[in-house]
This record gives sequence, C-alpha cells and structure tokens, in this order.
Amino acid sequence: MNEAPLPTDRAGRLAALRARIRALEGRGAGLAMPPVRLGPALDRLPGEDGLARAALHELAGPAATLFALAIAKAALDRPGLLVWCLDEAGVRTRGVPWPPGLAARGIDPGRLLLVRAPDATALAGAVEEALASPAASVVVAELARAGLGLTRRLQLAVERGGGLGLLLRPAADSNPSAASTRWWAASLPVGEGPPRLRLELRRARNGAEGFVEVRVDERTLALHPLAALADPAAAAPGSAQRRTLARG
Repeated sequence: MNEAPLPTDRAGRLAALRARIRALEGRGAGLAMPPVRLGPALDRLPGEDGLARAALHELAGPAATLFALAIAKAALDRPGLLVWCLDEAGVRTRGVPWPPGLAARGIDPGRLLLVRAPDATALAGAVEEALASPAASVVVAELARAGLGLTRRLQLAVERGGGLGLLLRPAADSNPSAASTRWWAASLPVGEGPPRLRLELRRARNGAEGFVEVRVDERTLALHPLAALADPAAAAPGSAQRRTLARG
C-alpha cells in the first residue's frame, strides 16, 4: 500500500504521524484528518496542533461570528461545502451571510449552502443532518440553546461526516457540552485599522485553557497575534464586532 510522504515542516509531520496512528488504531477516517490550522499562537492552545476536524467546537461572545468566519476560511482548504444553519428568528435578529462579503475575503460563495429553518427544533435537526454529510467541509450552526443531549448527537453526527462543526452561541453557557472546545471571542478597543479580538479557550477535552489576542486581516480573515498589552484592563471587550464583514 502506497502512503503519502510526510510534510517537511515539524508541525505538519506531527499532525500526519498522529493521523496515521489514529487510522491504525481504527479510530475512523474523520479523526485521521489533519486539524484546521489558524496560526501557531492559536494552534497550540487546544493541544492538537490546531482545531480537530470531525469535531464540534463551541464559539460564544460578541465576536463569535467573525471568529467563525476565520475558522471556516481556514477549514475550506479541503473540498466540500460551507453549510450555514440558522432559524427565522436568527435571520430577523442577525441577518444572513452576505455572498459578496464572503467573496471579498476569499470564501467562494458557490460553496455556501444556507439552511433557514422555521424554528429552533427544525434547526437542530437540520444541523445534525448537515454535520453527518460528507459533502460538508464546515457547518456553522447558530443555535441559541444546545444542551448536553443535543451536543452529544451533534458530535456523533460530525464524527460520521468528518467535517468541522462550529456551534455559534450568543452568550456563554455554563451547562455541560459535548463540544471538543469552548471559546469566548470578544472585540478589543481599536480606533482606525482592522478588528482586534481576544480569543479565550475556556474548555477543551484535554483540559487546556488560555487566550490569545489577534488582529484580523479584513481581506483574508487571517489571524495575526498581537504583542502582549502592558495594561491587562485594556483587554476588556470593546465595541461590537464588525458583523458587516459578511452579514447582510
């Protein structure tokens, strides 16, 4: 049996070796896929050299949508659809992804599949179906409420599909969740220039926690780490995130 050569960079070699070990252990093709890379500053936080695919990740906070877009852009390095799921209440409150805004930041609108459910119950079912589909590279689900039972079903679904599941929450939730990681994303004060975010990893399966402050490239959605701030109080959430990047 022929095997693909290992990448030349150290992080790539580690990820590829872990993938082969997982495949030999019989843990499934989805878990053998390399993680989504967001840059060294972020990748080392979860302890998996990036965000694991075939896994559910929970994003909350005022800048969660912008963070989700950056993750989705990075995760679309493999074939498949970007499936964005929301209900009619979400459409009225937050709008929908705006194809020209996505295109301006390097996300092909032709890969976007927008799922609009009439209510939260129908939305949960649609998200589970989307996550289980191998045609979905990334599924973004705007679910205001998702208890342990639902997140368990969603985690099992994404393991079958092999894509990346991003669960967008409007506020922090202290209830248990089956998500692999739990993040809080907030805007930092900024005058002129690109958005700046504080991204906190609040929970991971391996117990990892931490935070990083980044600048968002508005053209590519790349996340660039900021130098440490002298005044910790300056890291408090600032103005609302610039949702107009790709919402309308």
